[in-house]
Amino acid sequence: MIKDYIRKELRDFKPYHTPFIPQKIKLDANESPFGLSGNVKEKLINWVKERENLNFYPDTDSTELRRTIASYWNLNMENIILGVGSDQLIDCMMKVFLDPKDKVVMPTPSFSMYSQTTILNHGIPIEVELNEDYTYSWENIIKACRRNNPKLLILCSPNNPTGNILSKVHIEEIAKNVDCPILVDEAYGEFADETGIELINEYPNIVIFRTFSKAYGLAGLRVGYGIGSKEMIDAIYLTKPPYNLSTLSQKIATWVLEDAKSYKKRISYLKNERDDLLEELKKIPDIKVSPSDANFILIETRDLNLDKKLEKRGIFVRSFKGNQNSLLLRITVGYKEQNKMLIDALKSVL
Repeated sequence: MIKDYIRKELRDFKPYHTPFIPQKIKLDANESPFGLSGNVKEKLINWVKERENLNFYPDTDSTELRRTIASYWNLNMENIILGVGSDQLIDCMMKVFLDPKDKVVMPTPSFSMYSQTTILNHGIPIEVELNEDYTYSWENIIKACRRNNPKLLILCSPNNPTGNILSKVHIEEIAKNVDCPILVDEAYGEFADETGIELINEYPNIVIFRTFSKAYGLAGLRVGYGIGSKEMIDAIYLTKPPYNLSTLSQKIATWVLEDAKSYKKRISYLKNERDDLLEELKKIPDIKVSPSDANFILIETRDLNLDKKLEKRGIFVRSFKGNQNSLLLRITVGYKEQNKMLIDALKSVL
């Protein structure tokens, strides 16, 4: 039997999976509702007509895109690494630092890929519970690191699926008390009002991961990047696969960042819609609404079939188990019209 040859710790392992279902209103994956900007579309069309070179391997170091990101953040190219989504960079980082049975401290609830990727890399996830209101207990994170002596600490800000941030002040406080590499996942950072990027200048063990999948609407191209000290980036480079990012992905991400003005307007629109959606959700009885600094909102309901009721109306959201008597729903912020349809549906079924 093939199963007999599978690593013992993976025999009951459940891989990350989300069904791909045609959906009327898709609010389940924290994607942007916007496609490419007009400026980027024009550049893409011209490139395909005049300079397309997809018969050649891509630039393995993503030089043009790294230069553009470095310029955007006023950094050097040596501070940037590119990956197929930030997921690949998380995996590369664990491959670099983890020996079998090494521990990785991470928050919970948070992005499930942290624990799964730890296990796939022979590590042991150590989960630190968020407070009841989903805020971070930075003191408990420091205590967990002192108890477990981890090889890696993961922080997610804004946190997925709760939407709350860990302030830069508290990230720095953690960095002062933790010696191991610290990954700060800012996949939703464009929707928040602060970032920990400037901390890399003082703390070489901090690396910030960001993505073009969320705020920039390139989820279908899978472009993520890391920002850190030269020492940290050189270390992660040890396990980065060659030619990992396609030529098309590199080109479009570069053009998107060059058209930052257009995309900042979109981000501002979604932030305003998020705030309006928060206020409308608070008016609905029988649901508990968590504040958010991301492009999604977490609600809690005692209607354990609420996600199914929304599906029947063509509205898809992401559901999670709450306690025994509640269901958690993570709702992506969409267009104004989509958000209104969601509110109307919730009022109707509740």
